[in-house]
Amino acid sequence: MGYPRAFTGMVVALIATTTALFLFFQANPQTFSSPIDSLSYQMDAGRDVPDVVEQSESAQPAPPSITISTMLDRTAPIESYLRESGMEADDAHQWASYIQQITSNRYFHSGHPLTLYKDPETGEMRGFKYDLDQNNTVIGASLGAGVLKAAIRPIDYYIRPVMLTFAVKDSFQRGAAEHGIPKPIVESLQDAFSSRHDLNRLAPGSAVKLIYQEKVSRDGSYTLVGGVQAAQIRFGSRTLTAISFSDEHGRPHLYDEQGHALGPQSLRFPLSFQYISSGFTFHRWHPILHEYRPHFGVDLVAKYGEPVKSVADGTVISAGWAGELGNCIRIQHEHQLVSMYGHLSKISPDVKPGTSVHMGQFIGNVGSTGLSTGPHLHFGMEKDGVWVNPLTEQLGENHQVSPRMKAIFDEIKDQYQSALAELPDLGNHFIASEQRKPAISKFGDLYHVTIDHSVGKVRHLREPRVSSDHYSTDGAL
Repeated sequence: MGYPRAFTGMVVALIATTTALFLFFQANPQTFSSPIDSLSYQMDAGRDVPDVVEQSESAQPAPPSITISTMLDRTAPIESYLRESGMEADDAHQWASYIQQITSNRYFHSGHPLTLYKDPETGEMRGFKYDLDQNNTVIGASLGAGVLKAAIRPIDYYIRPVMLTFAVKDSFQRGAAEHGIPKPIVESLQDAFSSRHDLNRLAPGSAVKLIYQEKVSRDGSYTLVGGVQAAQIRFGSRTLTAISFSDEHGRPHLYDEQGHALGPQSLRFPLSFQYISSGFTFHRWHPILHEYRPHFGVDLVAKYGEPVKSVADGTVISAGWAGELGNCIRIQHEHQLVSMYGHLSKISPDVKPGTSVHMGQFIGNVGSTGLSTGPHLHFGMEKDGVWVNPLTEQLGENHQVSPRMKAIFDEIKDQYQSALAELPDLGNHFIASEQRKPAISKFGDLYHVTIDHSVGKVRHLREPRVSSDHYSTDGAL
């Protein structure tokens, strides 16, 4: 039984990490036209709405729509926005009612992009596009004769590798900011090397080479930060190296050259809280049941809706209603440790029994479900089936790549180090482009990367296109 599981774990890790490498070396986002000239086309077969009326091949194509795009500067009822755009009262009411039915919201919100598509001859609205958030958009179209069609669909993203080098002048943080490195990437590097060297104390002249990922929406509206793929920091006679590698469960970590995990392996607390209202005890007066009973956990008082994170990598045991604990999540970790998160108002749809979660992953929101007198998180922990105090128990230790995964890790490490070696020593900022796309050979061969070494220039991609490498927001990095 152990051999199939080990083999499955190796396959999962190989696929996860090789996919990241493939996207890094083969990133070739293709250009595609500006958003929606024909909403019927945008909502064709294979999308969320399968029954959109198709145009006859012999029909004369409609002239391109007049496109009106804006970033909303206030939150207001949908109907009022539509009337301000020139729509008749009855039509605005019909559209607003339909949009409300689809989105369960009667408002368009400040800071959200809205695009209206109008007939160039009559001025009538052909359709609209409104981003609910960075993950989902709602698109609607008029099919004529008062028939409206709309659907919510995920915003598509593709992966764009970013490579850069820079020299530290006075501080690592300032140098990173000057080169536009996103804050999560900076924090990830600081956490990874925290036990090796304080990056804020790097001496002037220290050299940084970095490869990380961005997720870019197909229309270019959003750019989301991915993860660090590889990094190399040289100062004095020392060199710090970080390589991203996915473990048997497909969870990425940063490792040093010997395969030892970098950075903390667990969070001290699963959320930002105000104070501890009840500690771990075998004899506590229950405020609702009015009796003394054990309290196997700690109550962390926080604002209603405060995000709750998994304190370490693990596998979800259960996620749902748990009686007195209300909405509750239980996560199995290494070393026979189980963490528990109770009284949640919501549980993330990504958190289901059997799914893997990583340290710091959002799993739910603070609430007051079950037997609770107010919003707080009941945080508990078991070890070998026995309740332990989560404030004193050590959860997670620095581990290393398992022996059966070491050969795969070494292959991945060599490929990233080859890419880092191709970067110039100092001062350039690169984004992967079509001029830099070595062929993917069989796994195990080294990749040799050729990069244009133009000095002092930032090379940008052409207008983004979606290729077979594109990711939707449903896919994790």
